[in-house]
Amino acid sequence: MAAAPPPHQTAVPQQAAHSGTVVGREAAIPAPPVPAPAQQQAAAPVATAQAAAQAVAARSTRAVSGATPLAQPRSATEAGQENRPPTPDPSAPEDAGAPGRLSRLHIQSHLVSVPALARFRTPASANGLILGVDQQKAAVAVPFFRYEPTRVAVIGGVWAGKLIAFRALALGARVAVITAEPFLWQGFGERATGRQDRVTIFAAEQHLAFNATAHQPVLVVHDLGVTGASAPQPLGAWQTHLTVLRRLDRRGLPTVQAADLAIMQRLDAAEASLAVSALRLTGPTNHYLQMMNEDMLATASGGTERYLWCAQTEAERQQIGTPRR
Repeated sequence: MAAAPPPHQTAVPQQAAHSGTVVGREAAIPAPPVPAPAQQQAAAPVATAQAAAQAVAARSTRAVSGATPLAQPRSATEAGQENRPPTPDPSAPEDAGAPGRLSRLHIQSHLVSVPALARFRTPASANGLILGVDQQKAAVAVPFFRYEPTRVAVIGGVWAGKLIAFRALALGARVAVITAEPFLWQGFGERATGRQDRVTIFAAEQHLAFNATAHQPVLVVHDLGVTGASAPQPLGAWQTHLTVLRRLDRRGLPTVQAADLAIMQRLDAAEASLAVSALRLTGPTNHYLQMMNEDMLATASGGTERYLWCAQTEAERQQIGTPRR
């Protein structure tokens, strides 16, 4: 049996199971230690020390309303329950909460019908229609759909016209094609969009009226061979008229000169000479227009030309084939 400590000393347990603090008027008082099982036999001196500590703690906590004097340590289960957030009242409204707290978020899935989904459109890009990439692999965009009517002349084959129309469809446009050879365009819209209402083909020249918006612009394509439309197509905001000139001769010069933008595939010497004159181009442009690769395009506007690579996507290759004129 262990000997009791001298009267002038206070027995101190070797191990404390829990400690805590209470805030009052005076400094915080540490919680009394709990005797270890091996020291249960020294209960009398220890009980005296605990009683003294409890008396001091009781005096320091009188200012705290409803405070409980220091007592035995709480179990881990009790401490965990106190640290839990309060359980909401099932009878309270779902959006009700304590003052200063935000309402509960409503995160759910949302379904849309197929007809409603079909009405979604991608607005025409503020940066224009991507025609290809330059020598530094940077995307080259042209102002294709604008608030003011726009006229574009393509000196090249049907393939170039389809490439531009395909990319216009990606901007949400509707396309109308007036052509002397409808079979060359037949099925283009269905293959490109999976729908029958985005591309309309007309075998005879006629004036068309469309309502166009920034979210659904309109592209009217004239593919009549070597000439443009016999009469100008009436255009409004967000409408673009594209004329495909499969070969450039003097009959097509008025169309080229009236265009806001000219897009050219590789030209022969006679075509290059006419194009340089009609577009007021200078320098070695005549030579460059004859030396472009099959997958290249040249653009000209305001007396300035630019050269680029088409950079076809796999979907474009599947739908319209590889570059050709």
